[in-house]
Amino acid sequence: MGSFLDPMIAKSPAYHTIISRLQSGASLLDVGCFIGQDLRRLVFDGAPAANLYAVDIVSHWEVGYELFRDRDRFSASFMETDILNPNEELRALLEKIDVLNVTHVLHQWEWEQQVEAAKQLSKFSRPGTLVVGYQAASTGGPKKETRGERGAEYTGRLQNVESWDEMWDAVGKGTGTEWKSEAKLKTWAECGYDPEETAYLGEDARLIEFVVTRVR
Repeated sequence: MGSFLDPMIAKSPAYHTIISRLQSGASLLDVGCFIGQDLRRLVFDGAPAANLYAVDIVSHWEVGYELFRDRDRFSASFMETDILNPNEELRALLEKIDVLNVTHVLHQWEWEQQVEAAKQLSKFSRPGTLVVGYQAASTGGPKKETRGERGAEYTGRLQNVESWDEMWDAVGKGTGTEWKSEAKLKTWAECGYDPEETAYLGEDARLIEFVVTRVR
């Protein structure tokens, strides 16, 4: 679990922009927030917690409070729901989010589901919204991966930069919006992971680092 505690948002090339926007009153939704490690890093670096929101399909939120011992001072809002079938609390944020943080979420699905999930995320955006994060990727073309290690199985559709850009083109066409995608592949080691811990994904496995901006 240790690698998933790493606050990946701080590695984003848009991080300083995100902090600046949040300090000016922008809102952020952390999708697949786990225990809230990314949000805590944002607060540590000066972002106010008032407009920080977190969502995950399974709640580990109490674990975050126990680990960081900050229940009395960390006030980001958490929602336990599925982004593909959001509850009323999450739907209240539609068209109100300025930054969507999405890391280690989309690659768990097949291509069609990733496109649908991205369309769902777009409903929370407005012109100027940033979608940032990291997901597992491949140096080759999009492909399905099913690999097991220590009794755990990983299954998903690994993308590359070209397919990632195509996905956001599809999102735009399907939602009447327009997106500018800036993405690149990085090795897991470049993102701070132990290569031995990710070797089971294969030699062509990478992380895709992305900053996607809603143009209109």
